[in-house]
Amino acid sequence: MVQRALVRSGADLIYSQGFNPHPRLSLPLPKSVGLASDDDLFCAQVSYRPAGQSDELFKRIAAQLPEGFFLTELMVHDGKVSYKPLEAEYLISVNSRQELEEVSAQAEKLNSLISAGEKIIIERRLDEKGSVKTVDVGGFLKSFEQINEGIRVICKISDKGTIRLDEIMRLLGLAPERIGVSMTRKKVNWQIN
Repeated sequence: MVQRALVRSGADLIYSQGFNPHPRLSLPLPKSVGLASDDDLFCAQVSYRPAGQSDELFKRIAAQLPEGFFLTELMVHDGKVSYKPLEAEYLISVNSRQELEEVSAQAEKLNSLISAGEKIIIERRLDEKGSVKTVDVGGFLKSFEQINEGIRVICKISDKGTIRLDEIMRLLGLAPERIGVSMTRKKVNWQIN
């Protein structure tokens, strides 16, 4: 979708070399299947544009996005730039008030473990054959908070990895395939190099 919007906007994209050239695009923090997102970052390599034309390019790209997609910011960098995710904020919504209370109680227990620096051990599935390994995910969790819409979770992301959304769901006592539970990535904090 982003590639098509960029091409239709007339952005001066840089293409790969070879038999089947394609635009040089990247998605620094891809999201899991089934996860909605209010905050995605896409990077595209474009030919140099004189200063002051980024506002025009913003309008042209925004006009090509389908309904429900919004371009919130456009940054143009001179030279190569890399983005490293540091934290991600998620919203987990449940349908019933009773279930929200149960999940909130579990979230409070997890907050206590996080603030005490305790280990939070899970079994992480490694492959389709069912191989698992034991992982301490306590270092990847920052906080859980009940808000009107559900549970807000803030996770740390490092060179060592992060916690998966299905693992967060299990920690909260929810089955990942549970109907009536929705997950949305609300915000990502980035370090720009």
